[in-house]
Parts: sequence; structure tokens; C-alpha cells
Amino acid sequence: MGQSASVHAISPDYSGQSIYTTIAWNPFVTIPEFSNSVVCSEEGEFEQLIPLKSPRVVQFETGIYQAYLYMEPGFHYEVELPDFVEKEWDHRISPFYQSVALPLTVRSRISLSTRECINGSMDVNHTIARFDSLFVSANQQIITQRQLGHHGNADSLIQQLEVQFRSDSSLFFSDYRRFRYGALKLNEGETGLDILSHDYLGPTVMEWHPGFIELFRALFKDFIFYYSGTTDGEDFRNLVNRNQEFRQARQLILKHPAVWSDTLAEMILLQEFSELFYRGEYHKEAILIMLDSMAHDPVTPQFGIYAAQLKQKLSSLVTGNTPPGISLEDLEGKTWTLSDFEGKYTYLFFGTTDHYGCMMEYPFLQSYIEKHAAYLNVVTVMVSEERTKLEDFMHRNSYSWKVLHYEGQPGVLNDYMVRAYPTAYLIDRDGKLLLSPATLPSEGFEQQLFSIMRSRGEI
Repeated sequence: MGQSASVHAISPDYSGQSIYTTIAWNPFVTIPEFSNSVVCSEEGEFEQLIPLKSPRVVQFETGIYQAYLYMEPGFHYEVELPDFVEKEWDHRISPFYQSVALPLTVRSRISLSTRECINGSMDVNHTIARFDSLFVSANQQIITQRQLGHHGNADSLIQQLEVQFRSDSSLFFSDYRRFRYGALKLNEGETGLDILSHDYLGPTVMEWHPGFIELFRALFKDFIFYYSGTTDGEDFRNLVNRNQEFRQARQLILKHPAVWSDTLAEMILLQEFSELFYRGEYHKEAILIMLDSMAHDPVTPQFGIYAAQLKQKLSSLVTGNTPPGISLEDLEGKTWTLSDFEGKYTYLFFGTTDHYGCMMEYPFLQSYIEKHAAYLNVVTVMVSEERTKLEDFMHRNSYSWKVLHYEGQPGVLNDYMVRAYPTAYLIDRDGKLLLSPATLPSEGFEQQLFSIMRSRGEI
């Protein structure tokens, strides 16, 4: 039966700072098993109670860091936070920014039942951190040798690491080392995919383990692209685009010598479908049908949930479907949702106050408000560092469209796949996506809207 675990730290430079705690769940969709945000006290004190059914890796996002800690149920962890470094504004709004990953230093681990205290130097997290520092050096050595065209020595480096760490009996750390060694062999570039998959990734799918996920993604990145170009895998495209035959597609993946179980085959399909959906080589509707089939006939119930959640995420930006929900405040502090705009077309525009491309579009948006307000809402989700700056920007330019500040729901940028500014969508009178993405104002959106309204007999 699962218990709780807790974590505590105190560092003055974290005074008033937020720490966002999560346990990852679905590796293909950003839906955590647990999440909570805690604001540190004036003294910089942080404490969090975390429900755990089994040992898990817990992540702590704060400033530039994505810190992680391997935790077991029934224990309290006293940890040391890294020196706080604020995330720069450009990084906060960038969809491509990757936080700095680092392990948290454990000072002590205390049993909640017996109150036995274990020094942090004896905790597995300390061992992992020590291992990682040596692994990074070994990995860089392998990469440098490959760049110079020299023969790699990954096996020798692995043996050197194992001499120091093989006595550790922790199953988690044992698996962790194996996954890391797989990355070392992959970067060496002298071992085939089938051997790497069988010897270092297998024999069990461990999608909850960060080491497994990291190696899995490295090994099977663009797997479908390369496999479908071979004689053995050439039928894959037709199985998806023409027939939507999920079981046959899974069996085709299983024929590859690197794929050692039907669970791994489904993992590959989920990863690849989430990428292929946006590339145009496969029909979006066909991929959604395949995911629906996976959700109803998975190898395990858990993978059925993964498939259903991925389908929901991908379909949310397909025309004809309800777009992702929005709940954001305007400059007066009133909260708005998309249902508040039903009855008219809604031009949903994502922009910033200082991007040149956005600046070119804003006069068009103002003209829409003045000319088409009877049948068109103009709603902008503005990514501004401070709400006061956004207020000044709107008043200074006499813009009067509905402006919402993204700060109350930063995940909205990911929900709408905002990869560049500006980005726009058109939602119909009933709240369904009509253009995804929509044409920008300077590229002829007004004429396109008129064409849509004529085709519907509205003008």
C-alpha cells in the first residue's frame, strides 16, 4: 500500500519564489500524475507532501532548473536547493527552451515510521549524482573521439564506471546505469540498433523511469521515417493512410529486430504518431483513427490511457473540434473563457508587445474591431513580462480589442502549439475550430473570412 513522502529545504535566496513539483505520468502528453505549486516562505523555506504508491522520480521546477529527486514512499527528505537563478524573459516565453536538469543534493533521509535518519551521502541520489558527474566526462570523451574519427572505447569506460558502482544494490540505480551505458554505446556509433535495444533498453518497458525514456527517445527517434523506407517496413504508410489497420501496423513494427515486445511497439507508435501528426506525410484523420484503435485495444490498460490522452491532445487543434480551453484575465481582472465569445466568429491571436512581426499585424486587428465587430471577436492572448507594461502598450496605441494576459495559464502556449509569434486561430460561432492555424491579417485573413461567410450564405 502506498504511502506519502515529504521533502523540505531552506535557502534564503528562494524567499517568495515558486517551486512547481510534478511526477511525470504520460510520457507522450504533459499530463502529470501529481502536480503542485508551492511559494517559499520569506525565509526561503520549502516543504511539500507528495503522495507515492511506489518509488518515483519527482521533479522540481524553479528558475532555470528542472531539479529531480528519486523518492521512496515512507521517507522524509532534507535537500539542498541550488543557488536560485531567475529564468530570463526570452526563455520564459520560448517553446523551445530546455530547463537545466540537475539532481537535488540530499542532506538526510528519515524514515517516517521508525524515525531512523540516514546520512545523505548514503542515499541513492548522492550515488546517482556522483555517477552522473563521471558519466558526463566519459560521454564527452566518446563524442570527441567519434568527431575525430577515432575508434571508441565505450566498453572500457563502462568497465571503469562499474568497478566503482556495481556494489550498489539499488534496482533503480542498476537500471539507471544500464540506460546510461546504452547512451554511451549509441554515441560511440559502433553498435547496431537491435543490440542497443535488447542489451541496454530491454527486456522490460519502464516508461516511468527517466533513464529509460531518455534512451528510448534517442534510439527510436524518426524510427518510422527510416523503417518505412525499407523493404520490410514499406507497407506502414498504407496501413495508416489507407487502411487505418492498427493491429497490422503494430505487427509490422514488431518485425524489426530492435523491437522486443508488443508494448515497446506501441510505445514507438505513440512517440512517432505525436511527431508525424504535424509533418504532413500522414493524414491527420488517419492518425487519430489509429490512436482511437490503440485506446480501445491496448497491450496494457495504461497504454490505452496514454493513447486516448494523446488523441485528445492532437485532435484539439484539428478543424471541426473544440479547441483547448482558455481561462484568462483581461486588464480589468475579469476572467474570460472561449464560451464567452460564442455567437460570433473569434479570431484568436497569440502575440507579444515587442515582436516586430506582431507589431505589423496589430493595426489590422484594430481595423477588424472597427469594421467587423457585429460578427467577429478579436481576442489576443498577450505574452507580456508584466501586466502593467501590457496596459501601457494598449493605451499608448489606442488598441481596443479584447486582450488577455497569458500569465494566469502559461500552459496555453503549449496547448495551442505556439512555436512562433504571431500565431492565430479562427473559431466559428459554435466554438469549433474553423482555421487551424488561421491566416495572419497581413496575409489575407479578412478576404478569407469573407469567403467563408459567403460559402455559408451569411453575406
